[in-house]
Amino acid sequence: MPTYRDIRRLQNIKESTISSGDTKFSASHSPSAISMKEGEQVFVQEPNKPLALFKKNRGRLYKTYLSSDGNQIVDKNLKVDNNIIVNGFPYYRNLPAFSVYQSSSSDEQAMATGYYTRITLDTELYDIGGNFGSNVFTAPVNGIYTFSGKILWDNNADADAGDWDAEERHDAVLFKNESSSSLTSTSNRVAASLRVIQGALTDKIVMNSITVDLKLNSGDYIGLYGYQDSGVEQHTFSTNIDDWTQFSGRLVTAI
Repeated sequence: MPTYRDIRRLQNIKESTISSGDTKFSASHSPSAISMKEGEQVFVQEPNKPLALFKKNRGRLYKTYLSSDGNQIVDKNLKVDNNIIVNGFPYYRNLPAFSVYQSSSSDEQAMATGYYTRITLDTELYDIGGNFGSNVFTAPVNGIYTFSGKILWDNNADADAGDWDAEERHDAVLFKNESSSSLTSTSNRVAASLRVIQGALTDKIVMNSITVDLKLNSGDYIGLYGYQDSGVEQHTFSTNIDDWTQFSGRLVTAI
């Protein structure tokens, strides 16, 4: 079997190959399937390129670059059927992502005054990875996630719906690892978008929206909540349109 010194020697002589059974060394040119015998292997050292191994098998020519430092080189597409793990961190073929909304079956969800109420989101547009359920998203891996939510407040659920006095507020809020669907504590609140009524409103639709990046550990779960302090019960508004009361998110990068 020729040694590495044989390969170096080829660079200084006119010979193009050195035979060794079914293995050859080429100094400068790549072989073709026609030029090679079945089962034959050829090492090629092209100028300014890494050492490559060619092999003919069942009439087809296969090529792979050889590494002396652990780095792998691919000169065309790299096909990976599953996830890639880089320094212990997964890079997903299908990044965990979801988009859900409140349909007409949950329209006019009651939102008590002075309480944080978890929004009912009963219809999925998509849930890649199956991480959304029971109105919360659960992080499958440690990572940075981005979330976006909207709450449309109804103005005709009852006589008081849509009536707001000046200085009253309505919020869209994200809670982490909060099991209660209705609460007054803010201990697990991780993001909020607050809006204050500037002047009295009667029978008006109002909306909250929130977008935020959060660092989560595997198993952490996030829910979208609404808050209002109008003094009366308010309601969500959906009319079965996914543009209104909705919640979405995705993994930006595993860490």
